[in-house]
Amino acid sequence: MLFASFDRRRPFGLLKHSGYPIGVDFGVASLKVLQVAPGAKDEDPLVLVAAAALETPEDLLTDHAKRIAFQTENLPKLIRSGEFRGKRAVCSIPAGQTFCKHMQFPRTDGLTVASLVKAAVPAQIGCHPDALIYRHIEVDASSGNPQANSGKNEVICLAASRKLIAQFMKAVRDARLEPVAMHPECLATLRGFDQITRRAEDTALTTLYLDIGMGATKVMIAHGRDLVFAKAINLAGAQLDAAVAKRQQVGAAVARARRINSQQLIPSAKAVNAAPAGEPGDGMAVLAAGMVMAREEAATEGRQRPAEMAAAALAEERRTARIAPGLTHDLTSEPASKGPRAPTDIDLSQPLEALTDEVAMCLRYHEALFPGRRVNRTIFVGGESRHRGLCQHIARTLRVPAQVADPFARLARTGQEKTPGVDLTSPQPGWAVPFGLCVAPTDL
Repeated sequence: MLFASFDRRRPFGLLKHSGYPIGVDFGVASLKVLQVAPGAKDEDPLVLVAAAALETPEDLLTDHAKRIAFQTENLPKLIRSGEFRGKRAVCSIPAGQTFCKHMQFPRTDGLTVASLVKAAVPAQIGCHPDALIYRHIEVDASSGNPQANSGKNEVICLAASRKLIAQFMKAVRDARLEPVAMHPECLATLRGFDQITRRAEDTALTTLYLDIGMGATKVMIAHGRDLVFAKAINLAGAQLDAAVAKRQQVGAAVARARRINSQQLIPSAKAVNAAPAGEPGDGMAVLAAGMVMAREEAATEGRQRPAEMAAAALAEERRTARIAPGLTHDLTSEPASKGPRAPTDIDLSQPLEALTDEVAMCLRYHEALFPGRRVNRTIFVGGESRHRGLCQHIARTLRVPAQVADPFARLARTGQEKTPGVDLTSPQPGWAVPFGLCVAPTDL
């Protein structure tokens, strides 16, 4: 079985063992391995056992086949570099190699949804049914909308190459580990937040999870713990770097450094007005900045303001008188980032407009499925979420209260753990998937 089934009755999905397995995340920017352990008491935070990361070489970032070959070859060495315990391992299926699409199927007597998925997905991809391994999630769109999809099932269809799964299984065994489960990134991410969505009343909380990585931006919407929408957008860190590289005629590595060091990703009218008069294109720059602001207003027309939505989003904070562990303050309530500026101008208005438009379409699809049920909060994860200016821009455009998650902030540490390749001195939102893998169900 590719994707484990979830047992809601057991916390963190532990089915057969009292310990936690090793989470292995085959990400685009890096290969990550993480293991956590239970605290001394049930109410104590989880404990960091070990963590290790191996960055992907620059020339392999856009070559998925060579990148995966590089990671599977180096996994045994990475495992040996840390003090991981036990042999059980849970792996992620990279979003770039996972088919993920919402489909609707008629309710037909004698035909299961699983059989309909197995017939429809290969036709979408253009391959033999036996070449894939499948999972599906049925979305109950009748809540608050009895007429929704009358006579049809709303289904999130997931599939991955059987050959790829075999490659990952072999890599895990070559590292002298026992594979006990594999999960797509979207489900692994959600499982990492089960602790803060465990109450019965949290089912009324609608959360947008934005996983901004190097190769793709993963959009997930959940009602409490339940995934109701998932989509991968092929626009993320690599595409933003490419836009900077093209505009400034520099290499990808230089473009990335300049983007990361610039908190202002879109020129503002104020900044342009401060430029010396008569410079070529200054008037067009002012106009462009105004158009960007207008588009942001238009994209959010009809949506509630952050202040109006914050009550539901911050319910956890009111109950506990503090922010949930591992989450920042609301980005939309913070002043614009005033970090260092790159020495040359950065203008990512076009790719950022495309990205926010795609996310806005995902929100509209959700609202069509669940009329009147709006997203209460956004939680940013993924390696690119370390860039506060990027997250603030997206949050302000969507006008939804937003926070950045850091899984390591939720873990107890002694400071003696081996963490080769991992910087524990700064927030690490890119570790949401491996953290979720550690606490996800295991039933292979």
